[in-house]
Amino acid sequence: MNSKSKKHVYVLGISGKYGLGGAADAHHPAAALLKDGEIVAMGSEERFVRVKYAIGFFPYHSIKFCLDTAGISLEDLDAIAWSNNPYLATERWIKANNTFIKNLAYSFAKMLKRSKNGIKKGLNFFDLSLKPWIEEENEKTGFRVKFQTSIDQIPFFCIDHHLAHAASAYYASGFNEATVITWDGSGDGLSATISYGKDGKLKVLEQRGDFSIGEVYWAIHRFLQLSDEGSLMGLAGYGTPKGTFDKVAIPEKLYIDFSKISRPVVAPGMGYCWELTKWLGKPRAEHEEITERHKTIAADLQKLVEDFGFTYLKRALEMTGCRNVAFAGGVALNATMNGKIARSGLVDKIFIQPEAGDAGGALGAAYMGYVNLGYELKPKELEHVYWGIGYTDEEIQKALEIVKVKYKRLSREELIETVSDLLVQGKIVGWFQGRAEWGPRALGARSILADPRNREMLHKVNAAVKYRDGWRPFAPSMLEEVAEEYLENPVYAPFMIMTFPVKEEKKHLIPAVVHIDGTTRPQMVRRSVNPLYYDLIKRFGEKTGVPVIMNTSFNLKGEPIVNSPRDAIRTFYSSGLDALAMGSFLIEK
Repeated sequence: MNSKSKKHVYVLGISGKYGLGGAADAHHPAAALLKDGEIVAMGSEERFVRVKYAIGFFPYHSIKFCLDTAGISLEDLDAIAWSNNPYLATERWIKANNTFIKNLAYSFAKMLKRSKNGIKKGLNFFDLSLKPWIEEENEKTGFRVKFQTSIDQIPFFCIDHHLAHAASAYYASGFNEATVITWDGSGDGLSATISYGKDGKLKVLEQRGDFSIGEVYWAIHRFLQLSDEGSLMGLAGYGTPKGTFDKVAIPEKLYIDFSKISRPVVAPGMGYCWELTKWLGKPRAEHEEITERHKTIAADLQKLVEDFGFTYLKRALEMTGCRNVAFAGGVALNATMNGKIARSGLVDKIFIQPEAGDAGGALGAAYMGYVNLGYELKPKELEHVYWGIGYTDEEIQKALEIVKVKYKRLSREELIETVSDLLVQGKIVGWFQGRAEWGPRALGARSILADPRNREMLHKVNAAVKYRDGWRPFAPSMLEEVAEEYLENPVYAPFMIMTFPVKEEKKHLIPAVVHIDGTTRPQMVRRSVNPLYYDLIKRFGEKTGVPVIMNTSFNLKGEPIVNSPRDAIRTFYSSGLDALAMGSFLIEK
């Protein structure tokens, strides 16, 4: 905090795009609150409203949660920062093509905005992309509508989308000096950037919109009609690359022919164009059996992602000369590529923002908002992600009594002993403890737990709880100190965002969390970070000789991860879960 200031400095970061009536196109609205540059709370709106991705929602509940956690109101904020900059996006759109015509139209639109007569009628002729001030005003309107108050007196910063991604990675990495890479589908007219961070200063070196790994990924995801984009990475392990994309993409030149992949789209929301069907064939129907052709496409797509990723990484390293690397943006959720980068020998240290997608932009925007106020901000390692909402035992007990379910109240030691016994017996347990995780991965706060020693457990959890494709892999939580024993060349990976090969002699011990390609996507658990979860895994290891637990997110297919005791109870009774450990309470069927 600025030494001249005696009061705390609060900066709220938000993501997503709000439209009146919920009509907007950006997903993952979220909020993050900083106090003197330190994280206080973070939350994604989908968890509160129970709508996956919460497209077009204003992050009201997330904001309110952050403010309540800090014990402040909107009026106490020193700044609000939004992870979108519609003004820069408009400028990039104008420069992309038809520059003269678009410039002329943009100038005319701005003139009408300044006019006192006929402004609304005149401006209605123009596309929203030529009226960036409307997008900013829409976002501010969200505060007026939802909080019934104006924020005009609070500084409001529009942060370039990829700069927010970069800030979310750099300032949370703990690296004083870092090469920062962002990549996603498209944000504010960009799809990838390279930045250099040093001594708390972040400088953007390159911005790219001429290729997009994320856009290709989305197109193939829609073409194959899989339940979510993450399924592609799992399916890839079952296929063998055969050069599917050789004629439309050149990774070493960072070239992609979008006219043959995703532009223009077949229909709104589809993501791919008719040209793609000419060389890939018939799109897969949603419930159609997955064939070798589909597996090959997924395998080739994963290879394409990695080839582009390594090409851009090498380019970034040449530009900065720094081998500490931080990543963010939706493509940074590709755990297979991340693991290969970590083991490549190209980098010394690696940090991947655990909420690498658009919701993570809320944190990056908050960081940049703090910097824009003139305060110094040094990178500080994000040691954990337990920044979401939490509940007391009293609140949990009240929720249980409202629905009139039988429960046992256990001591900490009894809880660990009982749950570890249930896991050893092959039971599937919902685990609801402490503050919720920030990001898409369940990391021992809102998790479903099972025994990894039986391969059938993978199919059992997929069929009885997750209601998803039986071939999709699950991930393990393991004690940090046994990672070297189970994995090939691991680096510390606390966020389930990197894969590593499992040692041959250990595969038979944890078959339920070893993918078809011999890898796994671990969460390495430190006791100092999550002592209760660590002690549960340790006790399970003492009973079985395997200090590893199968861990997947506590949700049903198509739903966000559970957020409240009520969510957990509903999910428990709507699935094949055998037990629910929530706070000090245990519920069994």
